[in-house]
Amino acid sequence: MTQPANTAVSRRTALASAFAASAAAVLPAVACAATSAGNDARLLALYQQFQRVSDAIHAIDTGVVYKCGTPEATQQESKLETLLRRDDLLLKQIANTPALTPRGKQIKASIVLARLPRAVEDFDLDLSSEEIQMCLSLARDVAGG
Repeated sequence: MTQPANTAVSRRTALASAFAASAAAVLPAVACAATSAGNDARLLALYQQFQRVSDAIHAIDTGVVYKCGTPEATQQESKLETLLRRDDLLLKQIANTPALTPRGKQIKASIVLARLPRAVEDFDLDLSSEEIQMCLSLARDVAGG
């Protein structure tokens, strides 16, 4: 059996669990939004996908960490990288989808609250970063366009 060990990971990978844990704390309360989808059906569908990806990232991050260089570690890192790319894509799609109802705006705000403080602190963010784009998107939605 392969022994768990710490592996070297990128800052983005290392923070995946923090983001997923933050999202896990906030997102279930917002999940009930699906019952009143209304005009935010696309946003809610993206959000549900985003939540599933966040849950999968959290499961990997809180699971066994294999010794660096083992086939299990390589497979785990590959899966995590794929999930992180999907997470970034979904966040970008959510930011590009207007929130038309109060529930849609609440979903976007919960994502911003869960992710932005850590991202600003730990990454060299600029206007093109997904987190900043999400904030600007939410501000546009609240301001009415």
